Amino acid sequence: MLWNEVKQAYPSQWLIIEAIDAKTISDKRIIEQVSVVDTFHDDSQKALLKYVELHKTHKDREFYVVHTERPELDIEILRWSGVRPGCL
Repeated sequence: MLWNEVKQAYPSQWLIIEAIDAKTISDKRIIEQVSVVDTFHDDSQKALLKYVELHKTHKDREFYVVHTERPELDIEILRWSGVRPGCL
């Protein structure tokens, strides 16, 4: 599905989506085709917990938690530099 189709089908909801067709431009992940994995009307916490569960089980798949009020799916890529806290 295209993001505009998803927004129309699931208005004002938190979703877990899977990127089906995506590309990276500069520091953004541009997602062109998505599959809706799960919906959460007003509960972002449940969406995040489900995301963590899915990510642990399917590390090779590209999942995101997003809200359908978001105008576009241009996900900023965060780059880690240095040592993470608790890794020493």
